[in-house]
Amino acid sequence: MITVEYRQVMVMDLDGANGVPEGAEDLWELSDRENVTNWFIAAANVGIITSEADDWHRVEVTLELWDGEPPADDTLWARSETAELYSSSGKLRMVGPFGNSSGKLIDLRQKARNWLVRANVCPGPGARYPDEQPPEGLETYRLQFWPALP
Repeated sequence: MITVEYRQVMVMDLDGANGVPEGAEDLWELSDRENVTNWFIAAANVGIITSEADDWHRVEVTLELWDGEPPADDTLWARSETAELYSSSGKLRMVGPFGNSSGKLIDLRQKARNWLVRANVCPGPGARYPDEQPPEGLETYRLQFWPALP
């Protein structure tokens, strides 16, 4: 699980900004172009998810690696967005806006390449409100990665 703060959570390359190719859009430029119709946006070494459920809550995120485009199963998900993400290290983790990590990591097994990422979201299994903790169970996410064609 990862905590959404200020409606956002990110998937970020372990290199952070260090491995970004020259001239690539950075995190701040990416955040500036965000709009209400794109709840998932990506660029070099980062993808940003914007939650519609709440400003602060914990979500479950599944990360999947595919050899090619996975079959669409949109009937299981409320929303779906696909974006291209460059990964310098080939290893990505889920992080919050203030750097908190879920510890969840995906190894893409290839460095310095572009990936297509399909982000899916659906309502969670049901809201739970632990004492003095963020709510849980409001949303569930899945991120599917496959190689972009050169």
